[in-house]
Amino acid sequence: MTSETPVPITHSRPLDEDDYLSIHLLNDLLFCERRAALHLIEQIWKDNQYTVEGSYAHRNVDIEANLKRGDKRNVTGMWLVSHRLGLVGKADLVEFRLAAIADLNTVNPSTGMVPYPVDFKRGKKRRWDNNEVQLCAQAICLEEMMGLHIPRGAIFHIKSQRREEVEFDEMLRAKTEQAARRLHELVANRETPTAKYHPKCKGCSLFEWCMPKSLRPRATAKRYLESLRTDDLEANPITTQQSQPET
Repeated sequence: MTSETPVPITHSRPLDEDDYLSIHLLNDLLFCERRAALHLIEQIWKDNQYTVEGSYAHRNVDIEANLKRGDKRNVTGMWLVSHRLGLVGKADLVEFRLAAIADLNTVNPSTGMVPYPVDFKRGKKRRWDNNEVQLCAQAICLEEMMGLHIPRGAIFHIKSQRREEVEFDEMLRAKTEQAARRLHELVANRETPTAKYHPKCKGCSLFEWCMPKSLRPRATAKRYLESLRTDDLEANPITTQQSQPET
């Protein structure tokens, strides 16, 4: 187990089946709390290029399978749950690897294998992603389910076909638990945070529904229209210039 005993996340009442939240929403939350609330509380969902590409990229690992590959066993579409964090979801891939040295903290004593979660992501590592927390949550679920410690896993970037190994250190575990706690707070309080515009908003599938430029604090109609004109100039400098009246 970990060096420190995990502190349970306290809930106001025992969790019902519907109270468990999806693991992938942690990524949503850390990208933008308002986005997570629009999905969870307002029940607003809209696909864009990135969400469609992500769903397509996951089509193989979403299928439940248990295959032996050399000295590894690969399990895809494995259901995970943490009653302590109130999270549920599917792991894209969990590799069960034979351990060179039996360590009861990391090895399942009945099989002699070490679980190694792998989360698949559509593109390369980006500045605004919070994939490490989502992966760590999967590891915490596996630890709770199997009664052992999982030290690391990996994020597989589909476009580059590269793996990025992630260590589940104390800092990442604390960030993951804080995110799970905050996610449950949002739902319990029925709280949708106010809009705050950020450059990463442009790639969000909920941009039109969120309206971060018009709904942000102290936003005025004049500033909103000016920001739209600035965006249009940046996106279409030639077209916009030609459309101006002649002087």
